[in-house]
Amino acid sequence: MSEHEYSLFDFSFEDQQNGGQPALAGWFNQEAPIVAPAGRSYAYDVGEELRGARKHLAALTKFTPEWYDMLKSDHKQAFEEISKDNLVGKIIADQLRERGFSSEAAYAIKLVWHRVAQRPEDSHQKREDYVQAINALQEIFAKTISEDLFREAFEKLKVVVRKGYYSGYQLQLEKDKDLINYRYWVSLGDRFVNLFFNWSKKKSGSTELFEKAFKLEEGKDWTWADPKSRSSAAAVKRESNKARWERMVPEEVIRLSQQPSGVSKPDDLLEHYGYRGAQFGNYVNDHSGRYHVLCSGNAHADLADILSIPRQVIGFHGRLGIAYGARGSGAASAHFEPFSNVINLTKHRGGGALCHEWAHALDFNLYSLSHGFTNGKQAALSDDSAGMELPYVVRSAFEELMKTIIEGNGKRRVDVPEVLPDVKGRYRSSIYQYLSRNDGDISRALAAIKGNYRIKPKQWDEIGFAFCHRLKEEGKEIPTSFYVPTDNSQYYLDAVSRGAYWYRKHELFARAFESWIEDELAERGMTNSYLVSGTQYGGPYPTGKERETINAAFRIWWTRLLKSGILQDEQLWEGK
Repeated sequence: MSEHEYSLFDFSFEDQQNGGQPALAGWFNQEAPIVAPAGRSYAYDVGEELRGARKHLAALTKFTPEWYDMLKSDHKQAFEEISKDNLVGKIIADQLRERGFSSEAAYAIKLVWHRVAQRPEDSHQKREDYVQAINALQEIFAKTISEDLFREAFEKLKVVVRKGYYSGYQLQLEKDKDLINYRYWVSLGDRFVNLFFNWSKKKSGSTELFEKAFKLEEGKDWTWADPKSRSSAAAVKRESNKARWERMVPEEVIRLSQQPSGVSKPDDLLEHYGYRGAQFGNYVNDHSGRYHVLCSGNAHADLADILSIPRQVIGFHGRLGIAYGARGSGAASAHFEPFSNVINLTKHRGGGALCHEWAHALDFNLYSLSHGFTNGKQAALSDDSAGMELPYVVRSAFEELMKTIIEGNGKRRVDVPEVLPDVKGRYRSSIYQYLSRNDGDISRALAAIKGNYRIKPKQWDEIGFAFCHRLKEEGKEIPTSFYVPTDNSQYYLDAVSRGAYWYRKHELFARAFESWIEDELAERGMTNSYLVSGTQYGGPYPTGKERETINAAFRIWWTRLLKSGILQDEQLWEGK
């Protein structure tokens, strides 16, 4: 697994420029079938064209009726398109300087824009309000080239933003019905709105803004526009969070299964497994294409068999796409793109990762289904609240599954420094009795304490160090490390130790899912190393009793999901 493998917040698309303006992100699918290129029997695209069609929106002028109509037709498209980066872009200092803005005024404008939310709330009305507010804000600051002009504009802005804020209160609306005409301002987010209020005795946001821009040195002489070099400390931190784990996959695909896949060409993936399209990269030759097509067919057959689902469910009845070496970076073995709803396997390193990426697809598509496919926000069921379209018995079982994945009786390792830290708290003699009862073993003593005292998470380390001081006073050996009890699973704690990428809920879910599938295969005497491989060698996967408990929670959830009939209901997935 790579730091680039994956999911909504891990996978990013390169920003492109359209005539010097911020790029318009578009992910509409074209339904025109594609004819196989001459001389190719396997590596040819079929079904819908799987691509992010930025050019469709790029051909339209922003804020025109046609542009709005395009966005109204697709919630996913609208969510991706309506953002501060897409509508405004970055504040370019050189352009403001050429237009006669002072350094201080330009910096003040930047500070205001910095408070604007990146996206509005996920609804059509909020997106319309957001676009209106963005346009109005641009117009207000269009000619504030000096401090005086900026202050004048800011005061006018304060009046209308406050009216927008009070439009949310019924009593205020009854007094002044005109307030409703200013409600669009609140779509820019709480941080923006709070700039125009002083909620406490502390320095207000506006006072701080004016000081930074017009009194302190940071707003002068365009120094704020100079690119800031990354600190070595930050670089070291990023490096330490990089994933060093690599999936263990046999050089040759190993498959023990009697299930015929029915796949001999790309078209069969659509016919038998419900994909809306299959795509091959320019550098995927026919030999590689044949390898991936046949292996994918076998993997899908085995996955459908293990999960007891109709094969069309694999592609969610025409919603999911699959690509081979056609998208993203070769640095990752595979990734899933939520906005385009496509699984991509790389030309050379895709083996063993299909189950992980299908788990992501399942996670995100179930979330969309739970909201009746009206959501613009592309989220995972594991990350966000399920909508009411998902039956309660399925939702509750999933919540219990995620609880099992994250919570538990795991132990966190604490390294003991050469110089023991001071202990601020005073502890009862009864606490120290646990140390003597456990023969000076700090880890055992801490484990014995759990449940007998109310101890905050941050206190465990301090008690451990207090025990170290006691051992030192008694002339006994101090350990180089000890383990503190937690309310988290060991699986979760291992993920935390590896970095932020690893303990995101959708990643925890996907790795636990593929672990469960590999164990289910093993129990039936089956193997498919193209589908899943390498989960039985310890971290970053669940292990031991925890793995068994998580697998049991998966079985309960999956049984309820199957009984609900949701996965099998083709019309439901078509949004009918």
